[in-house]
Amino acid sequence: MWQVIIKVRCFGQLVAFGWLMVAGGAVQAQDEVAVPKVLSVGDSLLIKELYFKGIQQKSSGQLAAAENTFDKLVNLQPENDAAHFELARIYFENEDFAAAERSAKRAAALHPENEWYWNLLLDIYKKTTNVREMPMVFDELINLNPDKLSHYQDKAYTLYLDKRYNDALAVWETVAEKFGETDDQYLAKYQIYLAQGNTASAIRELELLVAKKPEESKSYILLAELYTNAGKSKKALALLDRAADLFPNEPLVLLSKSDTYLVMGKQRQAYDFLRQAFLSDQLDIDAKAGILYTAIGEQEHPIEGKYVADLANLLAESYPGEAKAHAVRGDIYMQLQQLEQAREAYLEALDKNKYIEGVWQQLLQVELQMGRYHDVETHGKEALRLFANHPLFLFFTGHGFLGNKNYQEARTHLEAALNNANETHIPLLTQLYSNLGDIYHVLSMHAESDVAYEEAIALDSTNAYALNNYAYYLAIRNEKLALAAEMSKKSNEIMPNYASYEDTYAWVLFQQGKYEEALIWIERAIKHSEKASDTLLEHYGDILAKLGNIDGAVTQWKKARAISQSVGKDIDKLSKKIDAKQYID
Repeated sequence: MWQVIIKVRCFGQLVAFGWLMVAGGAVQAQDEVAVPKVLSVGDSLLIKELYFKGIQQKSSGQLAAAENTFDKLVNLQPENDAAHFELARIYFENEDFAAAERSAKRAAALHPENEWYWNLLLDIYKKTTNVREMPMVFDELINLNPDKLSHYQDKAYTLYLDKRYNDALAVWETVAEKFGETDDQYLAKYQIYLAQGNTASAIRELELLVAKKPEESKSYILLAELYTNAGKSKKALALLDRAADLFPNEPLVLLSKSDTYLVMGKQRQAYDFLRQAFLSDQLDIDAKAGILYTAIGEQEHPIEGKYVADLANLLAESYPGEAKAHAVRGDIYMQLQQLEQAREAYLEALDKNKYIEGVWQQLLQVELQMGRYHDVETHGKEALRLFANHPLFLFFTGHGFLGNKNYQEARTHLEAALNNANETHIPLLTQLYSNLGDIYHVLSMHAESDVAYEEAIALDSTNAYALNNYAYYLAIRNEKLALAAEMSKKSNEIMPNYASYEDTYAWVLFQQGKYEEALIWIERAIKHSEKASDTLLEHYGDILAKLGNIDGAVTQWKKARAISQSVGKDIDKLSKKIDAKQYID
């Protein structure tokens, strides 16, 4: 489980040999000035003048003018490789990589002995992640400089990225023959064999590395992982015991032991070694936080929640003044659904540093889940004083007011959230329009409610919540019933067997006078309810009454009345139906 943390911290060479595909800059710094072509005595005065004019324009940042100048030059002298090179650099800087590639290729074809041209072409391929073409460039660089080890290593790595595994292995054999065996070779071949699914060969490479470099811990840890994954847990532990004797203060060995015990299903031992690693000063707060997040998200070999919680507490105890430590503790408890502890941790984090937006968001979300709406209002306002017009803080605060049935304040905050939300944040916009549809309905702003739901559905036609609520409120008002039926049916297709949506469809059908169909859907809703609500039972009674089953209707109305009475709802209408033994609109 902890192998991601282990590799990120210790084995960067497994990711790349000397350069990264995601690197923002090129190998040759783009502000370096390439060695210009020495113009020949045969070049005309115009050619020389254009070349140096272009260089001067480029140096002063006039890229468009420089591009125009070099274009003129190559039209006059198509074989001028330096001009093609300068054009390629301009295109590269402007992120026109297709044009940059064409010009760099032309320069390299005209003067293949110039290493600068090949390096620029390589930079372009890195930016466009064109691993298919890179080995060819490395071949040219190797021809120009056959004793430069990094060119061979980088070629092997690009072949690996392109999944040409056998070709990559062949390059590493060449490296061994020409430069001797290196640690990189064993590690790279191990990674290639793993990609091929050849675990036995991967193990062999690491066993060779352990034998060759017994004083380095990384090979022990990687080899133990392979043993563990191959079902050789005892062999892995024996190897790690050797490593622990050699490297007594190495927390990554402890992490590897913990991982092995987890695979073996030995939770307590796994926790013990994990805790020892957590106590090490060699792991910083970020590494420990990464371990916790990995643990809480692990599916295949999870560690028990109580142990993760203990480690989260240990993190906060180890870094009492660090807001990050308390925030991580809050995240862990939130994932464990221990909301009170999560809330406490987030408040502690904000006490250390109140300017962390993410912690405010987590706190408000936890308090909403807990139904602590007054706290949401209070903390939401506090967050908004620090981060004015923050759409998510407006959203959460609005929901605090909504939970307290303060619909006007909820409306104010949600409308403000809508006005400040990023127009590309479709999920948030959809949620806001849906919530405003609900609020406008409660405030009897029916036209505004309809528009809000329509906006939500326009943004996301699969938003079952908006489809259902819009349909239900139309049915209550007995308006646009054909549209309501269409939307309610669709919401049930999107979320089948959901009682609330089935009840809505039943009520739409009831309003359309389709009582037999309504009965089917209301009975589905009751079947799929953990505990039927008073509204659901009242609807059931209404449908039965329309079908002439008065005794059945009265039975359901009485059940609905008992539930309503127990929660303090108005029961007058239900009582009238029961007394009159008939449906009353």
